[in-house]
Amino acid sequence: MTSAYCTPLKTYVKGFPNPDRFHPFERALLELTLSDKKYRATVEAVDVMRKGLYGIGKGYAAQINNQRYAAEMKSTTEKGMNELEAYYAKHGRCVDDLKSIAKMLRRLPVAELETPTVALVGAPNVGKSSLVQALSSGKSEINNYPFTTKGIKMGHFFVETERHIVTDTPGLINRADHDRNKIELLTIATLEHLPTCVVFVTDLSGLSGTSIEDQLELRESLYEQFAHRRPWIDVLSKAALVPVLGGVTDPEAQELWNEEDVREANAAIAKIPNATPTSAFEGWGIPQLQERLTSLLRKHKEETLDNNDFDESSARDSLL
Repeated sequence: MTSAYCTPLKTYVKGFPNPDRFHPFERALLELTLSDKKYRATVEAVDVMRKGLYGIGKGYAAQINNQRYAAEMKSTTEKGMNELEAYYAKHGRCVDDLKSIAKMLRRLPVAELETPTVALVGAPNVGKSSLVQALSSGKSEINNYPFTTKGIKMGHFFVETERHIVTDTPGLINRADHDRNKIELLTIATLEHLPTCVVFVTDLSGLSGTSIEDQLELRESLYEQFAHRRPWIDVLSKAALVPVLGGVTDPEAQELWNEEDVREANAAIAKIPNATPTSAFEGWGIPQLQERLTSLLRKHKEETLDNNDFDESSARDSLL
């Protein structure tokens, strides 16, 4: 009597792994997309409903086993099926909720959790996406996440025979982590949980919409958080539009480049003296950046050859 309901539900619930088994990056994505609490509560609600259905069916099955006549058995069976249907109608909303969760999780890009990742990080509109394209050995792809309409550009390149991912990350505003929105927290999760090399991008052109001062403060904050445990390279973007880097000022930004602006740009360069000037569209500095990345990644690999920090497997693959 209960098999039509309970057996499929039992199989379905088992297909949703315990979040404790997720890789930390997947756990962060779950929290950003849905929330750990909502995921657990919905899975538990379906399982509780399954057990309720099983209890109803078991009770009616016991009655039928004690009955001698076919008419009685038929009547009891019909009553049991009606009660099962009524119970499901009352509590079955959680099954639809769980189906929606499964659909949402399937839409998440599959993170290559053990592939070395070069993450370009910085304020919004500083030229990270253009650098991803310039560094990629093939056409970059766009990854989309349910909690944002902004796609994340991702490409790859090779150091010798080892494949590396190079990815844009959502722009960060200069503020504390607890004030960040979900799309900003995706960047923090990338730096926190993936085997990442950080390329921090600073734009001195005046065209990004974020002041140089805010960019430097953001860099300092992230540097303190991650530079001691992540390979780190600084890049100055849009160099072809920055006079102090040898570029020509964009006509629309001509009024920005007075003596004070030149001093501010020079002061920023002095604060990050090892930064590589680049201009993606013109190809400025791209070979030098690729060479720096290759050298740094080789060195980091040698230093962490025995490190098993990222030896966790993906649990989300077990979802339906």
